[in-house]
Amino acid sequence: MRLSKLLMMTMAVMLLCSACLTAQIDKFGKVDTLYAETYQIDDQNWAVNISLVNDEEILALSLPFKFSAGKNRVVVDSTIFKGGVVENFRVKYARVDTATQCVTIGLINDIGVSIPPIPPGRGRIATIFISSLDEKSISALKVDTTTTPPGNDLQLVKPPTDQVVPAFVVKQGEKPKESIKKN
Repeated sequence: MRLSKLLMMTMAVMLLCSACLTAQIDKFGKVDTLYAETYQIDDQNWAVNISLVNDEEILALSLPFKFSAGKNRVVVDSTIFKGGVVENFRVKYARVDTATQCVTIGLINDIGVSIPPIPPGRGRIATIFISSLDEKSISALKVDTTTTPPGNDLQLVKPPTDQVVPAFVVKQGEKPKESIKKN
């Protein structure tokens, strides 16, 4: 009986420790931070500015997000990269999954052509536009990271191919002073 309790306790501690080890991995300096700043455009439309604070060059990013607005279903209408630190990256995609209310953003700076990586510093990655599928007012929008098929997790890639898992912070923003229009 004591042995089984000891084994159960050991397994529980191992599970808790493994979860802590997979979050915020950055063995190359300070922990990088990815910010999601939500703001309301009107009753049925919101936007999320995704920005990054990093202390090393970044070659690629995998950014899977899940959105929710209570009982109101939402959809990602569009994602823009123009004006951000990844504007010149060769590979930029945003794969939307309306059924799960997720979007996976994938970014790679260079495929055979010399495109500089994201330099250390701070900058906007993308702006994601979200609207109500039910044509109801969205009073609050929640955003979080997730894992999307086939195994896309929140991560950054530092040269040559080292993984960095950033911290993730959600901020409630105000309407931007300059309006950003959907493409």
